[in-house]
Amino acid sequence: MEFIVTDRASIEQGIVIRTACVIISIHDADKPPAKIPQRVGMRGVLYVCFDGAVPEPGSERQHMTADDATAIWNFVQRHREEVGTIVCHCEQGMSRSPAVAAALSRLLGEDGSRFFQEYHPNEYVSLLMLQAGTPW
Repeated sequence: MEFIVTDRASIEQGIVIRTACVIISIHDADKPPAKIPQRVGMRGVLYVCFDGAVPEPGSERQHMTADDATAIWNFVQRHREEVGTIVCHCEQGMSRSPAVAAALSRLLGEDGSRFFQEYHPNEYVSLLMLQAGTPW
């Protein structure tokens, strides 16, 4: 499985994807969902909304929840046999989307270490994703 991590501007402009794909689109609570152009081979888009900060007591920010992580995992499971690429994007493409990609990569039996070398994955997001995909 190929993983592409990108930012909002790039996904809205259109990026080249050479295989059938799904897109996990993460947007901030104070912004509308990204406008993703329809493309040949796109099998689905999952829109999720959460901010990139780690939860803190008293914070009013919208953080990723276990339900968000489960929705992402279920979406990937539903499409994994029909796609060759999973695209993860968030506003900047540096924290949330690489965290999701790293966790999904690991859950699918691949090495996700490159995401930790090239980006700054949000550890909270990564942990929730790993928990969502790990049978207890």
